[in-house]
Amino acid sequence: MALKSLSRLTVVAVTAMFTLLLPCTRLQSQTRAFTASLSGTVTDPSGSVLSGAKVTLTNSEQGITRTYTTDATGAYTLSLLPPATYSLQVAAQGFKTYKQDRIELAAGQTADQPVTMTVGSISERVEVTAETPLVNADNANISSDISARQVVELPLNLRNVYGLAFLNSSVNNTAEFQIVGGNGISGQADQDISFFNFGGTFFNTAAYLVDGAWDTAADWGGVMYVPSVDDTQEFKIQTNAFTAQYGWSSGNVINVVTKSGTNHFHGDVFDFFRNSALDGRNYFNNTAQPLFHRNQFGATIGGPIWKNKTYFFGYYEGLRSASPTTTQGTVPTGAMLGGDFSAQLGGQVGTDALGRPILAGQIYDPFSTRTITAGQVDPITGLTATSSGYIRDPYSGNIIPQAQWDSVSQNIIQGNFWPAANQTGAFNWGASAAAESHSDEYSIRVDHNLTDNTRLISRWSRKYESKVNVPSYFGSSNPGGPGATNPNNRYNANVGLTHVFNPTFTMSANFGVTRWIEESQLQSFGFKASSFGLPSFIDAISPQFPQVVPEGVVNLGPRTGLDDYRVPRVIYTPAVDFTKVVSRHILSFGFMGVSNQLNGGHYFVTTLPFPTSFTAGPDPQNITAGTGSGFASFLAGAGGFVNGGNGPGTGFNKLPAMNKKFLGWYLQDDWKVSRKLTLNLGLRYEIQTAPTERANAQEYFDFKATNPISSAVGFKVPGEIVYNTSSNRGLYQTQYKNFAPRVGLAYQVMPKLVTRAGYGVFFVPDYYNQGPNLGYSQPTPWVTSLDGGITVANRLSNLFPNGQVPISGNSLGGLTGVGFGLNPIVGHDRKSAYVEQWMGGVQYSLTNSDLLDVTYLSNHGVHVLAQYFQWDQLPDADLAMGNTLFTQVANPFFGAITNSGCGLDQATVPQFQLLLPYPEYCNVTEANGVPVGTSSYNALQVTYTHRWHSGLNVNVSYTYSKFTDDVQGASGWAFPGSGSNVRDFHNLSAERSRDVSDIPHSLVVNYIYELPVGRGKKLGGEWHGPVNQVLGGWQLSGIATAKSGFPLSINPVSNTLGAFGGANQRPDVIGDPKPAHQTIINWIDGAAFAQPGAFSFGDAPRTFADLRSPHYVNWDMGIQKYWNFGESKRIQFRMEMFNTFNHPNFFAPDLNLSDYKPVAGVNTGNFGKISQAYPARDVQAALKFYF
Repeated sequence: MALKSLSRLTVVAVTAMFTLLLPCTRLQSQTRAFTASLSGTVTDPSGSVLSGAKVTLTNSEQGITRTYTTDATGAYTLSLLPPATYSLQVAAQGFKTYKQDRIELAAGQTADQPVTMTVGSISERVEVTAETPLVNADNANISSDISARQVVELPLNLRNVYGLAFLNSSVNNTAEFQIVGGNGISGQADQDISFFNFGGTFFNTAAYLVDGAWDTAADWGGVMYVPSVDDTQEFKIQTNAFTAQYGWSSGNVINVVTKSGTNHFHGDVFDFFRNSALDGRNYFNNTAQPLFHRNQFGATIGGPIWKNKTYFFGYYEGLRSASPTTTQGTVPTGAMLGGDFSAQLGGQVGTDALGRPILAGQIYDPFSTRTITAGQVDPITGLTATSSGYIRDPYSGNIIPQAQWDSVSQNIIQGNFWPAANQTGAFNWGASAAAESHSDEYSIRVDHNLTDNTRLISRWSRKYESKVNVPSYFGSSNPGGPGATNPNNRYNANVGLTHVFNPTFTMSANFGVTRWIEESQLQSFGFKASSFGLPSFIDAISPQFPQVVPEGVVNLGPRTGLDDYRVPRVIYTPAVDFTKVVSRHILSFGFMGVSNQLNGGHYFVTTLPFPTSFTAGPDPQNITAGTGSGFASFLAGAGGFVNGGNGPGTGFNKLPAMNKKFLGWYLQDDWKVSRKLTLNLGLRYEIQTAPTERANAQEYFDFKATNPISSAVGFKVPGEIVYNTSSNRGLYQTQYKNFAPRVGLAYQVMPKLVTRAGYGVFFVPDYYNQGPNLGYSQPTPWVTSLDGGITVANRLSNLFPNGQVPISGNSLGGLTGVGFGLNPIVGHDRKSAYVEQWMGGVQYSLTNSDLLDVTYLSNHGVHVLAQYFQWDQLPDADLAMGNTLFTQVANPFFGAITNSGCGLDQATVPQFQLLLPYPEYCNVTEANGVPVGTSSYNALQVTYTHRWHSGLNVNVSYTYSKFTDDVQGASGWAFPGSGSNVRDFHNLSAERSRDVSDIPHSLVVNYIYELPVGRGKKLGGEWHGPVNQVLGGWQLSGIATAKSGFPLSINPVSNTLGAFGGANQRPDVIGDPKPAHQTIINWIDGAAFAQPGAFSFGDAPRTFADLRSPHYVNWDMGIQKYWNFGESKRIQFRMEMFNTFNHPNFFAPDLNLSDYKPVAGVNTGNFGKISQAYPARDVQAALKFYF
């Protein structure tokens, strides 16, 4: 069902209605996410309702007392309750007083507790031991509640509380190694685990809340502050929320409620220890285990400050880990540093067009490239050509005379930045260094009962974290080294107020703030590139050692993809909720506002790549394999593109100051139509404001505008950059029609059987937080060649003949970016992505402790955010022109464009350039989420819960699903081998296939079992002394996971369509790619694929539904032993094993068809072969003292 547009008048009217209901204009609505409610009906023995009964709910540990007098329907409702364990008492004249203890209320829970009174004196008491019903007869929300005991007792590697999300089988992770990981890799922040994919939705469409405050990063959708395991009272995974208070998500919400103090002092001291000596070996590693150790230690304490009034809870946790890491590669030899490549010369492998021998390992002079004609004498050599084409001359003796070295290259060599070779073989250099990681975090929470009806909470949490991303392999004093460290410091604060105006009207207000400073500190930062002879303007705009990348040689400067940056983020979250009980209606309404601020940014990395191809030959259009050298190209100063690296050049990045707001109002009516039927009727209205920049230094792209260059060229040219102004500040048009209806139904067929159904619309968050700022940020490309790498256009010592591309700001208006590529751009008319969800299911309470839940789930995504989109792709029909697309034709932009990154400043251009939709640009790429996709998800979810009974707690979660879409998610998936570039941007329907995160079968089982052995247990109940200390007090815990593999994509040998505005080829499928018997060396049959024709797309799907990575099976186990000292003190020793049985879980195989090398029907290449496995068994020991 598509959402119908509503008139602006309707929007204004509804907004006014919400405003009248909530005069607090900058608040939010999700504080109910971390509180609970309890309701029910009081009846006499005949089933008739009792009005006027006094209901009292108490929690003596925290001094909480709430009362309610039942109305004419006999109903009571107590809302906005802190999650805790309560006692319920009901008194009515002529009936015995009803008392029930151990009522456990979870965050976000709406529990139903009916009460049947017994005739008698009010002074008499009926004690009830029944627990809160397991069935949910109050709403259609689907959630998994993880108790405080499960949080601390289940095995969690790295003790990351968000790892508990995977207890729900519909939740997956972008990189499975983060589930079982903690393998010593430094550089992974603890937030990275929140790259969750909830069933049928993409990463960054979930909401994270801590104590009701927004904890979701505005620019990437992951969590910002990660609470400690020992500070977590409850962890709630909400995968389908059909009540209206939940917003800015695909219906998926993770709530963390932190611990509070009580009337008794309690706490713990702990140390968790990991050591590589206890770990198993990886499947592909038969050598000794690399050394690794990690300690996570800390303490918690909570108790009263003022009994029955004020309580505190605080903790400290530290982490120290270190792992020696090694690297190896090829560094230039002493001879190479002197220009001598004679050692790599081999025998003759051919003859060039001038009759000269071609030797293996020969290097050629890139500046000698010229054309020759068959039958004519070459004027340079005096030799007669045997064929026409291009030719290069070899360096005599394979030595580059120093006089022909580029002056900048010579200065770099004189700096002695490359380490010396220290081993033999192809990789002649190796080094080791320590990858250290440490963090220190603390938190303090204070709860204060101002009165019996007013409760105040406040919390301050802080974390200092720093991890080595890349060690200083060249030595800490070498500015040309790759060293990179990532400080990752955060704080989170929260203040909340709950007030009971009267038993039927309550309010909860909350304000949170989170600040996160993400940094990367390079050892090369501060270096002046001008000392090499490079232009001095680079020192100011890119103040770090350049990335010098000779192909085949270890690069100088930062690793590819790394730069120096500092990005502070701050979110402010005010919120308020009101609840009013009117007869059978529980009315709630509220408002939430999230202000997202992002400042700072990244410094541009000056990149100097040198491909082998420029010194290969002799024909640059038909290079002889084995010729050329990237380091020789470096000496000659002949730069270009190197596979997997950044484009050559430098640039200036403006450090922006961004702001974006989420505003949401809601109305909810939970209508108890009868004792059996409850309807949940909700409406939510949301606004996600477009990002603004403090100085308006950002722009959008107007696809339909006429570019100002049109007047200079004499014809209409579409598309132009439009800058924000003080009167037009938004990056795109803010949508004001986002109404999200929610409907839920719960029908209690019988006391133990409930049927539920729900429908809802959810507007997912748009995390486009920082707009393009071309003109303020400006790349200056190094134009290395104008003819596809045949000849050198600008050598290293004169890489920017026109100087720095001017920082024009907005002065060029619509002419900004003309002649260059626009990446990224954002369209002004940006649609809101949303998801429609349906569910229907039943819950059956097998016993008072066992619940079976069977549910059908479905969702449909509209305007799904794609990872990127190429708007400048050549029209499909023009591919029929074939090779004539490359024909040089007169350039109408010549003279009007004087500087270009793709030859638009030259007299001629390839014909295809003028056929592109936006020919004045090199490309037009929208990135960071483009609302063009659709998705569909259908699933059967079965959950079995065995609540604590006889020392056993078990949860089983199984999901059978199918997830299809026509785009890859905005942030993609880190799973190796997943995803594929869009084949044809003009035909997204051809992209429809299984999503890269599609997992048909997913099973997760978690359990905690107190062995029935020892004093007070079934076996050895009378034991005491040493026997009980040794044999009693044992507990087992575990998490077992089994999942299908991910669907795979196949990459072609080459992509001949890439030049035409960004289209991508896929292979043709000519057979069955799945071998009859798959093995790790033959997972895919390469003979099933063929390279498509030069101007065709290929017919392979984006992903193969039946060709998947290996399945994933993992079992984490814990063994705990307790020693009790009195009633309140105990010591716990625990041993936890991750991947207990050392089961090998494999990465995806090599998916690059270019690596398929068949010889006599046998693949001698790496295609289809698996060469990596997830971590082997890790063992962690811990000691905890509870008091």
